[in-house]
Amino acid sequence: MAFSLLHRDTTPAADVGRRGYHAVYRPNETNRCPGCGRAHWHVGRFSAECGFCATALPFAGNGFAAELTEATY
Repeated sequence: MAFSLLHRDTTPAADVGRRGYHAVYRPNETNRCPGCGRAHWHVGRFSAECGFCATALPFAGNGFAAELTEATY
């Protein structure tokens, strides 16, 4: 148990400097497609897809659109 608490994750995905550029879709912001530069998106529950070139991007954060957008009731 102590090892898992003190162990630092050194995988390339955990190290932002080693991972490099990571394109993500950010709700409530203007998102430009890294493939074609346009801003028309089909937004699903787990990712967003460009309406012109079909480039798919994951959501920023934990990956769930419902938790990233503010609910207005």
